[in-house]
Formats: sequence, structure tokens, C-alpha cells
Amino acid sequence: MLNIKEVVTKIAGIRAYSENLKVFTLRLPDSHGFSFVPGQFVMVSLPGLVDANGRKIAKSYSIASSPSQTDILELCIVSYPAGALSPKLFKKGVGDEVIVTGPYGVFQLKQPVHPGTVFIAGGTGLAPLMSMLRSLYAEGYNEKLWLFYSIGEPGLFMFKDELIGFSNNNGLRLIVSTSNSDSEWQWEKGRVTDMLPKHAAEISKDAQFYICGPPLMVTDTVKMLEQLGFKKENIHKEQW
Repeated sequence: MLNIKEVVTKIAGIRAYSENLKVFTLRLPDSHGFSFVPGQFVMVSLPGLVDANGRKIAKSYSIASSPSQTDILELCIVSYPAGALSPKLFKKGVGDEVIVTGPYGVFQLKQPVHPGTVFIAGGTGLAPLMSMLRSLYAEGYNEKLWLFYSIGEPGLFMFKDELIGFSNNNGLRLIVSTSNSDSEWQWEKGRVTDMLPKHAAEISKDAQFYICGPPLMVTDTVKMLEQLGFKKENIHKEQW
């Protein structure tokens, strides 16, 4: 079992996909001793940020980076106007301190990972699945995998170049969809549940599924998979 640690990190980079969606790269200090398994999450807090009762404000975010990237953590974060943490975090810049505590969670890959395993993400639910994919490919995995990825609009396509690289070089079957496409959108149109029936015949009935996203998306996707004849015991999910 991995040890829970509280680590003070520094923001090393920020990639903005919109005003309220950013990917934060956090630099871990030397000799940090922090380790995690792909699929796990951390609690994020800011120095001195407490609630009205003086309790530390902390929110959970899945780790998108691979454990092989031992000096950084990458987090995909949506800011909500009424949020207790995210609006303040979004005002921070490179060099500012962010506290992470973890790792937590049991949303992890079952071993061995069989060819044809299917990953399904909605929005920032891509984060733990991205960690899984990065980890597998860093270890030399080159069998066919699927990623169904649903986003709110084209500009929210996170890690686009990297995912296309996985598709071109590592055997990833990449299906990206949005219900709010523009005229230049070259991918699929619709929700994840619109995409799955189109490709179900190509997926093994014994395939393992890993799903992460908003509760309604996860619920609808699980229901769809069961209707398509996939085994309930092979469906693993994480929802916010």
C-alpha cells in the first residue's frame, strides 16, 4: 500500500484550454518520496487557504501524468465561479506553491492489460485514463487499445497532439466526439453513448472498460454497455 504524503509543490506550467479549464503542471521537490498508481488522485490545497471555521480547504483531482514522470504531477482542473478552491488556484502563476496530499483511490488497471481494453472519458475525466495510457506506452505496450473521449466543445480537446501520437504510433483507437461542433471539426459528433453502438461489433465481449467523467455520463455509459451485451463485472468506473 502506498503511503499518503503531503507535499508542497510549485507550479511549473499552466496550459489553458478555456477560461475555466486549465492543466497545471506541478513540480515536486527533490527527495519528495511521493509515488502513485495510474488512476489515483490527490487532494489539492493552497497555503493559508481555510474556511470560516479555520479548516484547510482541499479538493480532489485525478493525476494525469505517468508515475514514470517522477518530478512532476499534472492535474486537469475546471474552475467554478462559486468554488472554494478553483477560482483562487486559477489566479496563481508559475512559481507559486500548491500543496498536494495523497495518493488516494482504487480506480486502477487490472493486470495483465489485455489487447482491446477500452477507456471512456468525459471532459476532465480523461485525467486518470491519460495517466494509465501514458504509463502503458512508457512501458512499451503496443497492443490495440480504445479511447472514447467526449468533450463539451472542440477547444476542450486536452492533450490533442499526444493522443494523436498514441493513435499513430502505439495502436490507440481514438474516438473523440462533441455535441457542439463547428464547421472545422474533423472528429465525431454526439455523445459517448452515440459512439459506442457504432463500434460495439469491433470490441470483444470480454473487454475490460475503464470509465471516468460526470455522474450522468458514467451512468448512461454503463447502461449502454450493458445493453450492448458487455459484462458488468468488466466495467470499472470513477465519477465525480
